[in-house]
Amino acid sequence: MNASTFSNARTLSAVALFAALAGCALPPFGPSEPAAPGGTVYRISTPYDATLAARLLASGPNTVTGSASVRQRNGTVVTCAGQSVFLVPATDYARIRVRALYGSDERGASLDGRSYRFDPDPPEYTKLVRQAQCDANGRFRFDRVASGTFFLTAVVRWQEGERRAGGSLMQRVTTGGGRTVDLTLSR
Repeated sequence: MNASTFSNARTLSAVALFAALAGCALPPFGPSEPAAPGGTVYRISTPYDATLAARLLASGPNTVTGSASVRQRNGTVVTCAGQSVFLVPATDYARIRVRALYGSDERGASLDGRSYRFDPDPPEYTKLVRQAQCDANGRFRFDRVASGTFFLTAVVRWQEGERRAGGSLMQRVTTGGGRTVDLTLSR
């Protein structure tokens, strides 16, 4: 892969995960209203707590490391190498979105590429996150993480002919005590 192709792949990966954070995935339950242009809309009555999110993004004594991969139908394993990983503060609003996107607020995958939107969709939700990039071996690391609960989401995408495949994986993580938490996200 040449530098230009790698740069384009990184850009597409970041866009894909931003879309996942913004709500582009198949939820596990029925929509709150019929499909609209740009996807099904889910209404969330719980307000977004930007203060809590900002507190959870403050510097802390913990570390979160891990890897992410998806096994394709043909058995080939694709890692998150060169793609984005996000640490999302686990506010009540985020829990609702994560449950809609991944079917759980513990662990899940959104690999179908369907589009959904959330109302309200506060801009702070996608800004108040930490972002890292998976290395060539599909590993990621977040240093100086505050104590608390987060949703870790990792993009694992690849090309199948003319279309992009894959999506994102999610796992809840709780940090504390100045320790390192190592996660393996796989599907």
